[in-house]
Amino acid sequence: MNRIQLGKKLKSYREETHLTQEQLADILSMDPKKISRIERGVQYPEEFYLRALGQFSSLDIDEIEKDMLEATHSDVLHRMEVKSPSVSNEELMAELTCLRQENQLIIRALSQFLELQLQTSSQL
Repeated sequence: MNRIQLGKKLKSYREETHLTQEQLADILSMDPKKISRIERGVQYPEEFYLRALGQFSSLDIDEIEKDMLEATHSDVLHRMEVKSPSVSNEELMAELTCLRQENQLIIRALSQFLELQLQTSSQL
């Protein structure tokens, strides 16, 4: 999976909620253009975007974590193929490691948030 495929998947989750990009942008207090960039695969989603989408849809955290890691890996491999001579493979691998760690932190925070939501809803 690459970033574009990940964006399409996230778009399908948004559509499952019956929200437009503009409506989701209003809920998140963010620019609709940013949601468009995420859904087109131009930009990776941020934690609060995933959290909000998870509240409204059947977002599977484990699946998204796997997809984000795959997309990150795919992006780095692509950069390795077309890299400029001034960028070493070690630098690209370090970037991949950093991106993986960031993704894992985002997913961990999302998971904790959704667990709290489930606990709260089961207590009602």
